[in-house]
Amino acid sequence: MATAMASSLSLGLSSLSLAPKPVDGPATARPLSFSASSLRGSALSLSASASRQRAEASFVCKAAYADTEGEQEESEEDIRAGYEALYGKPFGVVKDSKSFSASDEDDEEAPARRQRRGARTGGDSDNSSEGGSGGGGRGGRRGLQASDGMSERVLQVRRVTKVVKGGKQLSFRAVVVVGDRGGQVGVGVGKAKEVSTAVQKAVKDARRHMVRVPMTKYRTFPHRSDGHFGAAAVMLRPAATGTGVIAGGAVRVVLELAGLENALGKSLGSPNPLNNARAVLDAVSKMKQFKEVSEERNIPMEVLWQ
Repeated sequence: MATAMASSLSLGLSSLSLAPKPVDGPATARPLSFSASSLRGSALSLSASASRQRAEASFVCKAAYADTEGEQEESEEDIRAGYEALYGKPFGVVKDSKSFSASDEDDEEAPARRQRRGARTGGDSDNSSEGGSGGGGRGGRRGLQASDGMSERVLQVRRVTKVVKGGKQLSFRAVVVVGDRGGQVGVGVGKAKEVSTAVQKAVKDARRHMVRVPMTKYRTFPHRSDGHFGAAAVMLRPAATGTGVIAGGAVRVVLELAGLENALGKSLGSPNPLNNARAVLDAVSKMKQFKEVSEERNIPMEVLWQ
């Protein structure tokens, strides 16, 4: 009986075999199957190849570095020569005796060249470099010094349009402050159809209306004063040594060109630069030195100082 049961069990297992059976139709693709051991082997082979490539790259870099160690760095002269060969000489190169051998010849010709340039411009080259030539020495809005020692600064340039029967007439108005930084200052106004002509007229007007500014030996005001012009009001106060000029706008420009080094100024009224500048001149014209007051009142200086 046992043998019969064993034979039936073997027959059942043979019928349930997992082996693939041949198919009469066309061959079909079977899904690929990978084992853990095969995947582990491929990963190890890839890592080995990557490490070998890294070792080869590092060897090549070390060899290149070893070749360049014996070479010397390029000097500045070689770099400059290479740059000039590619792009030409750079603009504005400063000539010195080390890099240029023809500097002695240039130095010999420099005085004659400056003299010819001065003859063309109508003044000395030194004055033209400072902004002052034979024409008055104006070249911008910043303060420039003319040939006679007067400093000029343009406060304002405004465009003025006048409506007439045939249309509109365009002109410019310039406000200029002129001073010698030694106690004299003036404010002028000029109008013209061109800005340069308006500035020239303003400079002439300022030179005709110069005012003397009283100052002490500490470059400050002898006493406080207030000035008015139109709707503008200006307050001026003396200051201690080292304070500097504390003011803004037109007030500061007038005080600086007058030569003051320690002063306080404040604009209290209209922001118009022209009115503020003339208000400063009004306040300065009211000031007097202690010596003048002592002579007018017949009072000794010691009494005034008390």
